Amino acid sequence: MTAATTDRCYQTGATPLRMLVAVHGYEPGGWAQETCRVVSTWIGSSIRVLAVLDVPCPPFTSLTPFARRAYNAARAGWAELEAIRLQGALDALLPGLPGHAEVVRAPATQGDLARTIAEHARAWPADVVVVGGPAPGLQSWLRTGPVHERVLRRAGCTVLVPTSPVVATPKTRLTVMRTAAAARGGG
Repeated sequence: MTAATTDRCYQTGATPLRMLVAVHGYEPGGWAQETCRVVSTWIGSSIRVLAVLDVPCPPFTSLTPFARRAYNAARAGWAELEAIRLQGALDALLPGLPGHAEVVRAPATQGDLARTIAEHARAWPADVVVVGGPAPGLQSWLRTGPVHERVLRRAGCTVLVPTSPVVATPKTRLTVMRTAAAARGGG
């Protein structure tokens, strides 16, 4: 569904939209409030929140049962830590969404957040996918590219990338003060 089709369906009220809000945990601060503001304008839409768990999956190379148990325990621990990390983002997002939003948790397929979001959007037949852009900094850009750009290339529907409002930080001024000895030419 293209953006024009999405707008036409919304304006005529013909079909309620199916909105998939993807939370991957690398969104910038303030993203949840902006997403709630944007999503709340589409009244009557069914909303599903997809929490994508980014759990590492290193190759398992041992044949011993002890090593397999240790590997599975480590993966379970990583999944639990990731669920706790994403819960903060969900707690900020869910109260601001209109109506009842269904929450689904899914591990990242082969460590690829964008692939998981796009596959879920196609399987659920979402009309609109709302996904956050990267937070400022290097951590979210170290992967194979920003998540929102890869979702845009893979999803077969409209993709919205709400940005958090830019807060102007005051510039600091450097003031040079001379000491009394320097002012007299002695230092």
